[in-house]
Amino acid sequence: MRAVIVDDEELSVKRLKQILSEYGEIEVCDTFLNPLEAYEFVKEHPVQLAFLDISMPKINGMGLASLLLELDASIHIVFVTGHDNYAVQAFDISALDYIMKPVSAQRISKTLDRLRNKPSSPPVVHSMESLQKGQASLTEQETRIVRLISDGLTNKDIAHRLNITAETVKSHVKNLYRKLKVKNRVQALQQTKHLEIPGE
Repeated sequence: MRAVIVDDEELSVKRLKQILSEYGEIEVCDTFLNPLEAYEFVKEHPVQLAFLDISMPKINGMGLASLLLELDASIHIVFVTGHDNYAVQAFDISALDYIMKPVSAQRISKTLDRLRNKPSSPPVVHSMESLQKGQASLTEQETRIVRLISDGLTNKDIAHRLNITAETVKSHVKNLYRKLKVKNRVQALQQTKHLEIPGE
């Protein structure tokens, strides 16, 4: 599993990278002291896991997490911080874990156990139309959201129906627009009108 570490404290980065190196299943493909550089990297080099500090200059870990989830809603976010007052916000965006500094190998082991026990990534749902146009395919959750948009539901209604937050819905919708290369709901529905939805 490819991962990045983002923290403006170099010692924290080195410590976490050293701990993760002991686990063969995690490949730390790069580390960053600058969160915006991390964002630009992930744009071009997809990752499955991001370890983020919260208190950073220019953009904090919460803001960076939102940006990364807009790129790919399936990225697992782990906050590694010295502040305990962001935990509710962290889990509101479905963070995998929230680790207090200083990080220990035992605590990281629990995080990786949590990762192993998570259901595998949602199966990708294909439509013939999107495949023919060479567009990115949608995940099952994104497909559900498209269906609920077509039913006329607002982001708030969709959040209630899927038992997620409105901000999470907003993130999924932005991801949909990016994948489908559209700017609004009408265009998104036009692009996905022939989408095959398993179990429907």
